[in-house]
Amino acid sequence: MEQIEEMKAMIREEIQSITNLEERIVFKNLMEGVFLELYETNVRMYRMLEERVMNDLVYDVNRYLIRTGIMERGYLDNSHHLMSPICDSDLETQVFEISEVRKKLEEEGRFCLTTVFLRCDAMEVEEVLKNQDNFTGRLKAGEEYPVSISLEPSRRYRQELEHLYHLFMKNGIPWKTINAPYLFKMADICITSLPEEISDDEVITSFGADFGEYNQFVQYDMIPIWNVRHLKLESVGFPVACSDHENYEHVISIRDYGTDHAYLVEEKAGIRSVRQSGEKLLVTGKIANAKKWDVFMIRSGSDQKIDRYTYPVMENLRKDGFAERFQEKTRQMVKTKGELERFIRGFGLEEFIEYKDCALLEQNQESLETYPMNFFMEDEIRDRSGKKRLVIYFKARGREKWLLRDLASFITSEVQELYPEYECGGKLL
Repeated sequence: MEQIEEMKAMIREEIQSITNLEERIVFKNLMEGVFLELYETNVRMYRMLEERVMNDLVYDVNRYLIRTGIMERGYLDNSHHLMSPICDSDLETQVFEISEVRKKLEEEGRFCLTTVFLRCDAMEVEEVLKNQDNFTGRLKAGEEYPVSISLEPSRRYRQELEHLYHLFMKNGIPWKTINAPYLFKMADICITSLPEEISDDEVITSFGADFGEYNQFVQYDMIPIWNVRHLKLESVGFPVACSDHENYEHVISIRDYGTDHAYLVEEKAGIRSVRQSGEKLLVTGKIANAKKWDVFMIRSGSDQKIDRYTYPVMENLRKDGFAERFQEKTRQMVKTKGELERFIRGFGLEEFIEYKDCALLEQNQESLETYPMNFFMEDEIRDRSGKKRLVIYFKARGREKWLLRDLASFITSEVQELYPEYECGGKLL
């Protein structure tokens, strides 16, 4: 576009330099009707060729982009065009009877009362959870009573991450680590014992806890969100038998939800393939009857002007260009420090942390400050013993200092997929 404008400016200057009126008209018509039209056609054809080459290399790496964030319950809009609660149960107002709490204590030894957000650095989160048994709480059930409590990592959000990973695998979509720092800062407040004098008929009406020096980190009524929405959609018409006489093709309409979004389909009986064709999803599998399907919509779009987020929304975005697609297509290995730096910068997180260097060390030579975000992916083939440690060093740049080690954990989890022969981790300088 810039080159075309420059060309037009040159032609205008040339026209102004022609003094003869008739010659000026002839020259202008020639440029308008022939030269500029030919030039613009060449530019358009080149862009079409470039687009075809890009599309032939590999699919859009950001089509299945996942965004995550966290919001106060009071500001969460369940009709939001882009973001939804990761756990739908977070929107429910729960009422607990003492009899229910006692039964759970007898069966499991603990009862999860509520979930809190720990607004602190990843290493501080680890320190808080190590001291989980040193806290006291008071609940009101008719009267107020002291109770023993513990603070434990909340596993239900991590289970949703793992579930999404298995959905990607079932649908044949390459997995990219989800940049979800807030999910690893959620903790469950669990009651571990109740006073005997509380009647089973009472209902818990309020609760408070004292976390001592960690009170400054604890935030209540915070709900993790992402751009994934669970839908229940019915088959359209009857399934069509495939030529292999084993599988059937089912049609699911997505007209009401939009074709700009990405869709994943879950079926316990197994599916062979999922294709999106216009306003339809074509699902192939051994299911012979029409049914309701569990469909997960990964919503695309941009924030609206009135949207408000408490803390930054994170994405597993990668820069999408020729070099990235060519490397993905050829499965080219990242072998040099320069290639590794380009890979890390591709996440666009320089406003928070900046890559500085990397080093290959013995396992016990230096400690790591990051954790694996793909904790559910186990390497069952390679022997972990004796692995060298690839340490990536980062420099802090962002103001949200308590998020930086989590972002470093996201990056090093992606780097781990590049170098399975090493134990990858990071440190802040």
